[in-house]
Amino acid sequence: MYFLIAELIQPINCILISEEVPAISIVLTERRTNALKGTFLMDNKFKGYFYTHRPTIQKPTSWSFEKSKIKLKGEALLFKNGNVWHPFQQEIKSHEVNRVLFTGLATKLTKITNEKSILKASSGFFEIGNECYGGRKNKV
Repeated sequence: MYFLIAELIQPINCILISEEVPAISIVLTERRTNALKGTFLMDNKFKGYFYTHRPTIQKPTSWSFEKSKIKLKGEALLFKNGNVWHPFQQEIKSHEVNRVLFTGLATKLTKITNEKSILKASSGFFEIGNECYGGRKNKV
């Protein structure tokens, strides 16, 4: 029980950087029971809260974005280089993923912004930083 509590309160610093527009990043700093919470940033300025949700048997890996009363959600596709990861395959371990595509994010963000750099970044891949380790603390 103690290890579960320690894992939940352990701080993280998982940085996702847009491959299209490196000034756009997602910094995940808080571990939740089924998600990582952080901020969506443009030039280090807050644009909204961002969550990545782990997959379950019923639901795939997903994302959600919140700003004021606006809540957007969608599916996330995880990759190791060009190969898709999913929990039902054995070739790629979850901590090996290094890219993510947030499906539908750009389309849904058009409801709240017309900033071209945000829309371009959110329609492409984000590089997953080395500290992320599949949402777990990277043990060195």
